[in-house]
Amino acid sequence: MAIPEEFRGRVLAYCQEPEPEEADLLVLDQAWDSAESYLKGAGVTRPGPENAGRLALWLSVMLAMVLDEYDQRGAQFDAGKLQDNPVFRRKLTQLKLSEGI
Repeated sequence: MAIPEEFRGRVLAYCQEPEPEEADLLVLDQAWDSAESYLKGAGVTRPGPENAGRLALWLSVMLAMVLDEYDQRGAQFDAGKLQDNPVFRRKLTQLKLSEGI
């Protein structure tokens, strides 16, 4: 999947990527899908438009998670050594917890 069209502008603005290149869009789409799967695994699904307050809260969480993963994409190496990635750790834990669901 990809970032839904109705949220694409908000995601790009939040991640400060007004005109992303194709490679950046692929990474952002992957981060979106990953964040949505993470939340679904935790029992949190996207609210409908009739619940504007909850939708705004859900979207703010999604934006933060997408930006976090997007920013971490190049921060895994420091002085030639692989560093711990907290985004990866949280998502790996969620993946383990949702195994078989």
